[in-house]
Amino acid sequence: MNGEVPDPYKWKRGFSREQAADYCTVSIDKVKRAIRWNELPAVRHGRDIILFREDLDAWMESWEPV
Repeated sequence: MNGEVPDPYKWKRGFSREQAADYCTVSIDKVKRAIRWNELPAVRHGRDIILFREDLDAWMESWEPV
């Protein structure tokens, strides 16, 4: 083994809010706020909210470096 930790989201395209928060390493509240303020596109499917990897990656790219 090469010591790398496998990416649990490697093949995943659609994320729940909780998974999106884990993927982006932010709080669930930050994800909810970004959806509410239209900073992060989301799709409603019944009672579920789905976020797409491409949108999450673009959202993270828009963050200001510290």
